Amino acid sequence: MTSKNLCFKLMKEDLKRRIWVFALTILGLTFTILVPTAIKCSEFAEEAGTWGVFTRKRMVANIVNLLGPNGMAVFILLAAGILWAVSGFHYLHNSKKVDFFHSIPVKRRTLFLSVYLNGILVPAVIYLVMQVISVALAVKVHVGINHINTIPIQYFVLNMVYYSMLYTTAVVAMMLTGNVVIALLGNMVFWAYGPAVTALVRGYYEWFHTYYETPESMAKFYRFIRYTSPFANYMYELQITGEDHLEFGALLGAALVTAALAVLAYSLYKLRPSEAAKKAMAFPKTEMPVKVLLVIPMALAFGMFFYAIRGRGFWLVFGTVLGVLLTHCMMEIIYNFDFRKLFGHRIHLGVCMAAAVLLSLAGYYDWYGYDSWLPDPSKVASASVVMGYHDDWVTYGRPQKEDTVLEDGTEGDSYYWSYQSPDDYIFQNMKLKDIYSVTEIAKKGVWADEARRKNQLPVTYNEWEWWVIRFQMNNGKVVYRNYSIPMDEESRELRDVIHDNTEYKQGVYPLLSQTASDTVAVNFQQYDNKQKARLDNEQTARLLNTYQREFLGLTMDSRRKELPLGTIQFMTREHLEAEEYNNNKRYYNLEDRCYYPVYPSFTGTLQLLEEAGITWVLLDESTVGSVEIAYHDAGEYMGSYYDEYGNYVYADYNSSWDSMPEMAVEEKTEAFLGKTVTYNEKEDLQVLAPALCFRDYYTMNNYYEIDIPEYIDVTAVLKEIEGEETERIDGYRDGSTTERGKSFYLDRNKIPGEMWGKYHLDYLQE
Repeated sequence: MTSKNLCFKLMKEDLKRRIWVFALTILGLTFTILVPTAIKCSEFAEEAGTWGVFTRKRMVANIVNLLGPNGMAVFILLAAGILWAVSGFHYLHNSKKVDFFHSIPVKRRTLFLSVYLNGILVPAVIYLVMQVISVALAVKVHVGINHINTIPIQYFVLNMVYYSMLYTTAVVAMMLTGNVVIALLGNMVFWAYGPAVTALVRGYYEWFHTYYETPESMAKFYRFIRYTSPFANYMYELQITGEDHLEFGALLGAALVTAALAVLAYSLYKLRPSEAAKKAMAFPKTEMPVKVLLVIPMALAFGMFFYAIRGRGFWLVFGTVLGVLLTHCMMEIIYNFDFRKLFGHRIHLGVCMAAAVLLSLAGYYDWYGYDSWLPDPSKVASASVVMGYHDDWVTYGRPQKEDTVLEDGTEGDSYYWSYQSPDDYIFQNMKLKDIYSVTEIAKKGVWADEARRKNQLPVTYNEWEWWVIRFQMNNGKVVYRNYSIPMDEESRELRDVIHDNTEYKQGVYPLLSQTASDTVAVNFQQYDNKQKARLDNEQTARLLNTYQREFLGLTMDSRRKELPLGTIQFMTREHLEAEEYNNNKRYYNLEDRCYYPVYPSFTGTLQLLEEAGITWVLLDESTVGSVEIAYHDAGEYMGSYYDEYGNYVYADYNSSWDSMPEMAVEEKTEAFLGKTVTYNEKEDLQVLAPALCFRDYYTMNNYYEIDIPEYIDVTAVLKEIEGEETERIDGYRDGSTTERGKSFYLDRNKIPGEMWGKYHLDYLQE
């Protein structure tokens, strides 16, 4: 009892000594909690009965936020934690004050507790009082206790638990140092070191060209950031804490960490020598480890920064060496408070420099063998591949309902489309057993990466594709690799084999796993003409099965030779219900999702569609009324091409022919440039109409081998819609528009070469 009374008396004396900190804390929390709440409550009371439902909800939310996730109050608590720690133990940094305090006939433990507990209990009482008064003000103006709920209590507990952890971290920094400025720097290191090193490691992974960041790896980095810094952990909890969500496990963990830090602080307090005052580090044995832990990451960061600017190995090494010198010298100056000690501990300097340079070069040259790794096919159970992102028209995900507040303030709900990452879907659903083809294409990526690192690419490749491969090993391990594949003849053959594999298609296209029992409607669309198929359940099932069979049989060779003539949608029950729900309430339109291409070779599908009353047109002289071609002036548009290094160059507008490579132009006919010509004669349409390619359908199959003149814009009017109003096309680079017709590409492959001159299509483009 005597010990408790003594501790209590010492706490009162300590508070008298630090009355200015007490006053600052009151002042800070008053102007961040109490005053803003009083102002908002006054506004609420004055405007009572004059607002709509939505305005009232907004005003209530503003008041509740001041009692809960109040960013201003959090900032004051962070500053108060540092201030209470520094003001309480700054006497340890003054030799005279240390001698005085330690000459008092009081146990070290009691002296430590009296100062340490004040730094937690006093701010907690002040914060609690502010919360209670603010809640009373809100209730008095009839905000409603049901709106306030337990939010003030939740955030009081959350903020004080994490305040205690951050405050104790600052106390540990005070114990480890002998100077207040160094203590503040040390506290910042405790807050930022873990996240900074984690970010550096993540950046270091950029050396590995085949590294692929998965959601799991990203989550791992975020966990490291969260759990290696008390500040980052606090910010994370503030972000996820809601009205009905308080992570008691996280709070318990933070409380346990705080207790462990308090024990550490007290242990350091007892071990701390009195002569440590006014020294940079209270414990000389900590100097070397702290220095190494700071110098090497800083050196790596310097090296990566210089490499990012210039992209050469020399600058990587230069930046790394510079980072070691600057950081090590600065640490020596801080440790010794003497510029003459700039190059003290040369052995430490040499070791840090060697380690940092080796780490930088190991990433630069891939001494780890990360990028050159290839699996043993016999040890791979299955593989998944994302090839080139060609089929980006595929819809992944499903409709989901969300709450909505309308303009009149009433609450409602609607469906939106919750998209799933294509990569995630493919990795979850594709199980390729043809490991040989996958590893062979991976070898091409490894070879290209090694050649690129050595600047020894022997051939200029005009076509590259990004592939992501997921290897599911027999032992359960999963390995991801991201490759840049040079698409030579061998690569294309391997791509064709993988693409034509049924397991590949089943992993890429969700429609192939859709069942007839879940399909409730079928729609067909060609251009702007959307039609609903008249089918019963049996006919729907037959059409779905037929389409799935023909789509599975679609080969890469077929895709190179034909474009879709329309698109088909097999609506699931969930999709249809969500669309009808939104249509009834005039909410977000979901009907344009999940369309798949219908190719001319899908004869079974087309026959069943015809039986269901669906019609479509083919592009020829009987369906096309006119073709309009706008020829761009040579000075306006030059096209795009590959340079002599294999780099794709997109030429600027408003440039001259003189700046264009010779291989890009054959002749400079000026007569038609800058003009728009309409072709509607039968003999012209017989040539041009079959060469038209609807832009949307081309983007659904960019494997199609097409030769597009890039200096023209093509618009065609179909006879079926000639009298109808159509969408406005803003496709001309000179800013002109047309209100009739549809935008097309023109495929020169489908026009006899001798006819190119007649239609001014005889420019060579590489």
